[in-house]
Amino acid sequence: MIKIYSFILLAILSFPVSSEHSFLGRFLASTAKDSVIVSQRNHIKKLDRTSFSMPFIGDAEVRIRNRAFDFGGQRYTLKIEPRGIGETKALLLFKKSQKQYEEKHYRYMLNEFLMLRYIYFIDMLERKSLADGYKELITIYEDRINVMEKLKNSTDFDMTDLIKAEKDLAKMLSEHIEESQEVSTANRYMQSQINDSLGGQIDTAGLITVEAIKKELDSIELKIDENNIYLSDLEEEYKLSRLRYDLEKAQARKIISFLEFSYDYGSLLDEYARRDALKNYNLYNAYIFELGVKIPWMSNRNDDVSRRQIDFLRDREEYLSLHKEMTAKIDKDVSDLQAYIERYELFNIRETEADAEASLKKYLEMSGVDPLVLLTIQESLVKNRMEKEKVYFSILRNYIYIMDVSGKLTQEPIRNFLSGQYELLE
Repeated sequence: MIKIYSFILLAILSFPVSSEHSFLGRFLASTAKDSVIVSQRNHIKKLDRTSFSMPFIGDAEVRIRNRAFDFGGQRYTLKIEPRGIGETKALLLFKKSQKQYEEKHYRYMLNEFLMLRYIYFIDMLERKSLADGYKELITIYEDRINVMEKLKNSTDFDMTDLIKAEKDLAKMLSEHIEESQEVSTANRYMQSQINDSLGGQIDTAGLITVEAIKKELDSIELKIDENNIYLSDLEEEYKLSRLRYDLEKAQARKIISFLEFSYDYGSLLDEYARRDALKNYNLYNAYIFELGVKIPWMSNRNDDVSRRQIDFLRDREEYLSLHKEMTAKIDKDVSDLQAYIERYELFNIRETEADAEASLKKYLEMSGVDPLVLLTIQESLVKNRMEKEKVYFSILRNYIYIMDVSGKLTQEPIRNFLSGQYELLE
């Protein structure tokens, strides 16, 4: 199975991307190169190399005993610890389940890291939008201060308004520096993750529109099924826990704790000496056999079995609980997304009805234009646009939450869900 997973996932996420792919697409595709993901992939390969177990034998060792440094009197012992009744089969099933769990967990980790990259990119988009908005507001506040300073000798001058304008400017300068630095740091981080020479930076070019998101929600069935990556990962963990319990039970059925076969060369020499001295001798005295039998009611193995039983029952409860939680979560995420879309559409309606830009143009055509009123209109335009963009990024964020919880985020073929073209990550 791991060979199939490796081929598919590496083809989808690790294959070098072409220049046709967006900056975001290349950043998302770099998920498979993350050190944690690579480590998990290597861990699964190690399981393949260490999966063999000797049937019916739990442990075996060879011992050599020497007395008084006499190499003619050594004893050689082979000790074998047999498995319990049904332990060999239980161990094979457990190891097979362990490998399946690690492969599912690999997909789970891949999904988790991909999700983190989506949210990180959206967060940085929002911060870039804020930085751009603050930059425009800085220009407006600087112009407002200049106008007010020119009106110092006028009867309309109010020192309180000037102080407030300077305070607003100082705040915008601080906010702009902070957001710009975060975006700059994020650009460098993402470029380091991509590690290619194609360049690029955080921007909204080619992003999915709100209308496209609405169509997507209407066209797909959003439900929690057995293919959900979170549920399948926990289900495999439950299966593994149950098989570990079965293995503990089989190990508890071990009746013979050990078998020992010894050959005492020193005793053999002693018997030869008795023979040469014409005394009674028995060459079989050089061979020793020992058998250990467990006493069930004096073993603590039953305590281990009980603990394993509690573990797998708890895992089953977690699976059922997660299913309920995710069903409720996807309903909430869809509801939140619809609410954000309604708010976004209200912003569009308000913009159309108010048509602040048209009002600004008409105001500029009038004689005796008050520059402070003009700057107030410009400020309102910028702030309204920033609020609208904030809602847009909330839509993107909740849209990705839905794709994640529904299990579609890493459904093959894996696509860039923020792309207007749903670009393939290959």
